[in-house]
Amino acid sequence: MAVGKSKRIVIDVDDVDLKRRLHSRLAQDGLSLKDWFVRAANAFLEDREYERQMQFPTLRAAEDAAPYKTSSKDEA
Repeated sequence: MAVGKSKRIVIDVDDVDLKRRLHSRLAQDGLSLKDWFVRAANAFLEDREYERQMQFPTLRAAEDAAPYKTSSKDEA
């Protein structure tokens, strides 16, 4: 699918019945296809942003993580 700079999104749906049922159900809910798409797209992007924020950095092994020198009383 081509990606351009216009504000339009064009999707060819092979299943004409799917398109008809979708428009019918959205009309029952008082939504246009555009309204529904914008809501769904925003929810999708927000979910992905939340997932990205919840990823924690990989922790290194304990011996690699200490930024300071440790000493032991047993050392001579």
